[in-house]
Amino acid sequence: MIVLAGRNLAKMEAAKAELDELGVESHLCKTNIADRAQVQALAAFAASLGDVKQIIHTSGVSPSDTATENIIKNNAAGTVNMVEAFYPVLAEGGVIINFSSVAAYTMPQTDEWTQAFEAWNEPDFYDRLLALAGEAEDEEGEFFRAGLAYAMSKKFVIYFTQKNVSRFAEKHCRILSISPGCYLTPMHQKLIDNQPETAENQLELIPAGRWGHPYEMGALTVFLCSSGAGYINGVDILTDGGQNAGIFVPQI
Repeated sequence: MIVLAGRNLAKMEAAKAELDELGVESHLCKTNIADRAQVQALAAFAASLGDVKQIIHTSGVSPSDTATENIIKNNAAGTVNMVEAFYPVLAEGGVIINFSSVAAYTMPQTDEWTQAFEAWNEPDFYDRLLALAGEAEDEEGEFFRAGLAYAMSKKFVIYFTQKNVSRFAEKHCRILSISPGCYLTPMHQKLIDNQPETAENQLELIPAGRWGHPYEMGALTVFLCSSGAGYINGVDILTDGGQNAGIFVPQI
């Protein structure tokens, strides 16, 4: 049984139709993960249907699609909401997988970022991250500000995932993250169609010489949820076709 959650009801209904054809029971729950109360309601709904064993948290927004404020609310605060809401209901042997991004590897984590990350449970957490992103606004402009917020928020996903390892292990559960590179999702296809030169420049940075396929990400996620991955815990798995290594490590 699968519970599909998100803000776009039409997309969820389309996914449910595909699952129905495969004979997989599924339920829909419209949820904005930036809203803690809605995420808590989602967790309660999932638990009411039976044991909660796997949480695949893929929600996130990119700098090309939304404002800096929404990036931080969804990517950073949204991750806190998901982890905190599902921790109490996750059954023994369960796993939560948070999706980060290759963007998390493009900038070093500064002391200021770490201090802000450590305040994840403070009332001013969101404002601290927003202020750090805002430092770039005057000199570089809004697009750079949004890009910085995206990289910082995705680095926070990895940080917060690893910060929760011991707590989850105490209840015999796992928590880890995945950082995808450039996959042929509808969002990336939009970039290819609308900004072909930018897409071509991206592709040149990927040693694999191609985009990732969604089924590859699906296969990885299924494995990480299986008993065969039972010792994989508290790590981020970078799946970028070699892009990060190709850029930052001198090649032979």
